[in-house]
Amino acid sequence: MSRVKYSKRLAVIGIIIGIIAYAVIFLYIYKGHFLEFFYIVSKGDIEDAAIAYVARIAAITCHALTWWIIIRAFKKINPLKILEITFAAIFVEFIVPVGGATEVAKLFLVLKLGFLDREEGTASILMHRLITSLAIFVTTIVSLSLINAPPILFIVLGLPTLGLLLVNMGVYILPKSERVERLADKLFSRFGISVTGFAENYKLCMAKVKKYKKFLVLATLMAFGERFSNAIFGIAVAGVAGTHLGLPQAFLAFDSLYALIWLLPAITPGGIGVFEFVQMLLLSYIGVRVQEAATMSIVSRIYYVVGEYPLFIASVAALGYSVKSFIRQAFSSGGNSGQQTSSLT
Repeated sequence: MSRVKYSKRLAVIGIIIGIIAYAVIFLYIYKGHFLEFFYIVSKGDIEDAAIAYVARIAAITCHALTWWIIIRAFKKINPLKILEITFAAIFVEFIVPVGGATEVAKLFLVLKLGFLDREEGTASILMHRLITSLAIFVTTIVSLSLINAPPILFIVLGLPTLGLLLVNMGVYILPKSERVERLADKLFSRFGISVTGFAENYKLCMAKVKKYKKFLVLATLMAFGERFSNAIFGIAVAGVAGTHLGLPQAFLAFDSLYALIWLLPAITPGGIGVFEFVQMLLLSYIGVRVQEAATMSIVSRIYYVVGEYPLFIASVAALGYSVKSFIRQAFSSGGNSGQQTSSLT
């Protein structure tokens, strides 16, 4: 319970920081004219508003299906269940400002529902992260090259995407080390959790993933589909704000930027306020008028809240949880779930 209370405290602090960030945007960028936001949006196209919603849902659906394709190397699972699990897990990220919250929730759910064992769940999630970061790195470097970006953008966006890729490569390989297993076993034994045999079983899972190369190829293509959907979302959001954004710029501002945000300390739920502020700075740097850049960032957040939150909450309910119980169990019952998963292997 203390961990849950701590998360609640972090969430409250994060929300306050987010409110302050929005206050700065409205007071400084709009110069205190709060109706300026609505004036800019009024110049937008209703068709772009619809396209933005479809593209946003398509992006998170591609994200879920990428993971489902990887899971096919282990078992056949109803893709609708993986969609529900993924949507519910992403929702946690918007509530609990803790890095890796989505992955923790995904692993908790596939183990709790008995779809995968602990090694399969871990291997599939880490491979998903690796493939996603590879796709982001490729589209980022290509986009930066197409717009003849100055060196500063290669440093600010290119290096984080490369760093994220290298980190995920290391994280994917690390669990197969028996030395790491012994260290982890000593640590987790204090909580009554045993990870003995994890490394050997994890190696077998890695071999399965490697064996089914067609699933890796399909998953990679789906990961690029997610990148493209995010870019189309950005272009449509620009249309809602009454401006234009090219495809390479949309990749950078609405997809590559996530790599930079992921590497920043998680201080607000879903990066609220922080994401908007950084995105606004990037958009203004690549040529978008600062007030329109701020509007685009705020419109993006509105889509996340109005478009995605109901979908996430519905997914949690479909899995048989209330939002409160789901978050509590996913983050405060790690010990119990760990003991339960040991019986699955």
